[in-house]
Amino acid sequence: MSAAPVVTLIGVALTVVVIALYLIGIALILKRVHARLVTILGAVVEVSEKSAPAGDVIAGINADLARGHSAVGAAVERLQERVAADDDLNRGGDPLPAARGGSVAAPPPGGRGGSVAAPPPADRGGWWQR
Repeated sequence: MSAAPVVTLIGVALTVVVIALYLIGIALILKRVHARLVTILGAVVEVSEKSAPAGDVIAGINADLARGHSAVGAAVERLQERVAADDDLNRGGDPLPAARGGSVAAPPPGGRGGSVAAPPPADRGGWWQR
C-alpha cells in the first residue's frame, strides 16, 4: 500500500473527529441555553401570575381618568360659556340674560378686565408711598 491512501484515511479520520468535537460543543452550548430559557420562562410565568390582579387596578384607574376627563371637559365648556357671555356684555349685549331665559356667568376675579389685582389709584401711588 502506498502512502497516499493512508494519508487520506488519516485525514478523513481527523476530519470526522474534529466535526464530532464541534457538534458536541454545539450540543453543550444548546444545553446551557435551554437551561437559561427554562429559568427565564419560570420567572416570566411567576411575574405574570403576580401581576394578574393589576388588571382590576388598571381598570379602576381608567374609570377614574374617564370621570376626570369628563369633569375637565364640562369645566372647559362652562368656561367657554362664561367667556362668551363676558364678551357679549363688553359689546353691549343683554345685561340680564337670565330674566329672558338665558344663563348668567360670573365675572372673572378682579372685575371685567380679567386682572386679579387692581392697579393702585394714580393719585395715591402704591402702598409704599402712603
